[in-house]
Amino acid sequence: MKLLTVAFLFSSMVLASASGVAWAGPFFLKAHGGFSLFNPDDVNDALDRFNEAAGGPFLDHIGTGLDVGLSAGYSLNDELGLGLGYSRLSGSSGFSWDGYLFEYDLPADLYEMFLDYLPANDRKFRVGAGTSLGMIRSAAALRAEDPAEGNLEIPFSGVGFLFTGSLLVDAALSPAWSLYGQAGFRHAIINELKVDGEVVFNPDSLDDKLRFNYSGLFLRVGVQFRP
Repeated sequence: MKLLTVAFLFSSMVLASASGVAWAGPFFLKAHGGFSLFNPDDVNDALDRFNEAAGGPFLDHIGTGLDVGLSAGYSLNDELGLGLGYSRLSGSSGFSWDGYLFEYDLPADLYEMFLDYLPANDRKFRVGAGTSLGMIRSAAALRAEDPAEGNLEIPFSGVGFLFTGSLLVDAALSPAWSLYGQAGFRHAIINELKVDGEVVFNPDSLDDKLRFNYSGLFLRVGVQFRP
């Protein structure tokens, strides 16, 4: 929750310094913080196997993560906005005890091209919809620390396709600044992962490749600036 708190504080400071802005152009910048639900079932199955072998519920399933990012775009007209964005999606599970550490860190980088539709009206509050297409890249790693054996880190590499559909709300604070919210569903799966150039297979079925599934509901809140 620290990243989300920082994002809110930063947005508040920026808005406080923006008083007096009297003109807003077609270009816009956004910053957001958010929360995502997802179920990386292959990874959670691996965590269950670890718990069974270790004799206890040491590792929780990964099912939630923070989502923070930036985007830039251009208003095609008073209702349509087209742009590019980057987000960092987090998620992890781990435990440490008496010098031992085991962690499955599952962050990912999201690169999106988005289209927002917010119907024009004479009010400061608008409700619309949005969609995006893009790429998701694994930034995941499996880490272990053993006082006797030393440290081990296994990074995973892989990319996948993503798309989203969402509901948008926008509340104008001034001609240049607004607050916005976004709630929707993300489809994002990395179907092939590699470690040191070798494809990783699912231990439950050696005919199936390991995959990272980041699909699920998401919620974002942020600030938009039109210079």
